[in-house]
Amino acid sequence: MAVEQFTLTFNKAMADRPILTTLGKKYNLSAVLQKAQLSESAGWVQISLQGDKEEIQRALTDLMTQGVLVNPIHLQALSTSDSNPMP
Repeated sequence: MAVEQFTLTFNKAMADRPILTTLGKKYNLSAVLQKAQLSESAGWVQISLQGDKEEIQRALTDLMTQGVLVNPIHLQALSTSDSNPMP
């Protein structure tokens, strides 16, 4: 199972659509909401998608065809050689 994180940005018209529910039902993905913000004209959500890697890609392609801007969130793992910032 793959786990990937993204920021999805959309306009006000998209805010009324069940985007996250559709990802779960249509592509058999789990979508974990991490952060979100809505305004009068637009909104964004940071989500973690869990599921088959090919299904994640299909879901993202579908979102982009609907006008959702998709940006991956790149995480950097800490190596064991990093010094501990705590004294």
